[in-house]
Amino acid sequence: MNNPIQISGTYTELASFKQALIHKSVSRTQNNERLEFLGDAVLEIVISEYLFHNFPDSNEGVLTQMRASLVNTQSLSEIFLQLDCKNQLQVSRGTENLDDTHKHSIYAGTLEACVGAVFIELGSKEAKRFILNIFSHKLSLLSVTDEFKDAKSLLQELLQAMNHDLPQYQVTPNQDGTHFYCEVSVLGTVFSASADIKKEAEQKAAKLALHSLEKS
Repeated sequence: MNNPIQISGTYTELASFKQALIHKSVSRTQNNERLEFLGDAVLEIVISEYLFHNFPDSNEGVLTQMRASLVNTQSLSEIFLQLDCKNQLQVSRGTENLDDTHKHSIYAGTLEACVGAVFIELGSKEAKRFILNIFSHKLSLLSVTDEFKDAKSLLQELLQAMNHDLPQYQVTPNQDGTHFYCEVSVLGTVFSASADIKKEAEQKAAKLALHSLEKS
C-alpha cells in the first residue's frame, strides 16, 4: 500500500467537501450525488488534458485506454482509501456492512464528489491541482509501452485467435464477502488467484493464464 495522501484542511473544511463525504444512505437530500456527477466530468477532462500534453506521440485510442486505466472504479477506490480523510466518510450502518465489492463503488463515487467539491468551491485551477496531487503516484507509473487492455480482454482475444473456447470464470467469496477467489479454466489448465475485489481476482487469474499461453 502506498503512503497516505495528505489532504489539506483548505479542502476538508469546505462545506461542499464535507457534503462530498456523505453517502446517500445517510441522507436522501444532503448527500454527495450531485457533487459526484460534477466531479466525474471535471476528473475526466483534467486527466485527459494531462495525457494529451504528456504523451504527444500517442493516438486517441491509446490515450483513451490510458485514461480508462486511471479513471475506473478500482483505481478511484484505491486512491480514496489512501486519503487521510477517508474515515470521515458517512454511510448508514447497513451500507457499512455491505461486502467490499459494493463499497468500492461507493469509495470511487466519493472521490469524484470530493473533486466536484473542490471545483465548485475553489475553481478549476485548484481542482486541477487537487486531482494531479492525488493521482501523482499512478501518473508517474504510466508509460506508452504499457499494454492498456485488461488481462481478461487480452486472454479472450488470444483464445479467439487460436480458435479455442472462451475462458470460464468461477468466483467464490469468503464467508464475510470481503475477499474473492477466482478460478479460470484455459485449455484444460486451471489458474487461480484471489483479491479483495471480485473483478481484480478475475483479472489476476486471467493474467496468469495469459502468461502461461504466451510462454507456450
